[in-house]
Amino acid sequence: MPFILIAFSHFAVAEELRREPVEEVLAVVGETPILLSDAKLAALVRLVDREPGETTEDHRSRLLDARIRLEIQFRDLEEAGLLFRLDLEPEAVRGLLISRGGGREVLDAQLRSSGLIWPDLDELALRVAAVDAYVEQRLRSRVSVTMEEIEAAYQQLLVDEIATTDETIPPLPTVQEHLRDLLVERKLNDEIQSWLERATERQEVTQFSWVVSGASVAD
Repeated sequence: MPFILIAFSHFAVAEELRREPVEEVLAVVGETPILLSDAKLAALVRLVDREPGETTEDHRSRLLDARIRLEIQFRDLEEAGLLFRLDLEPEAVRGLLISRGGGREVLDAQLRSSGLIWPDLDELALRVAAVDAYVEQRLRSRVSVTMEEIEAAYQQLLVDEIATTDETIPPLPTVQEHLRDLLVERKLNDEIQSWLERATERQEVTQFSWVVSGASVAD
């Protein structure tokens, strides 16, 4: 009798394993898989907004690219031991993601229907918070803008552009801070891109074909 019970138990487990759905792996960053559920979550909280006229496939592709970039950057910070040296605000990011997902009640229903749980959102919030903190606390401090650069931007972006129109060219002092902010953000974006390129070189990234069946992602 014990043998029969054990055999039946093994058969039942095997049947359960065969019925267990296997989630699609869209990419692998190092040893971390990026799953279809990760892409679903990114879509639910609008990690990347859909552009006017953008096709569903193009938006899905940008969503996956953004999620892969986020994982590369997070793993780079983790492996460098920087996560504990940064002032992270995951709760604030979590609140922002919930808001972008339509609010707690709406997002809760969408998470359930997608087979996701709140800890999945917490993991995403941690990654976004870590990357944001590194950008603001480490990369932004490397950016500086000189008066010569502001004057050059004034000439190129305003004087040269407006010279062929009937518009009045605003005096430099009235737009100086705006131009400075513009140049700072441009340089910061360059710093972020440079970091991403270095981080990508340190991680092995494999991306697979995205075949969505029986589930909607960013439709």
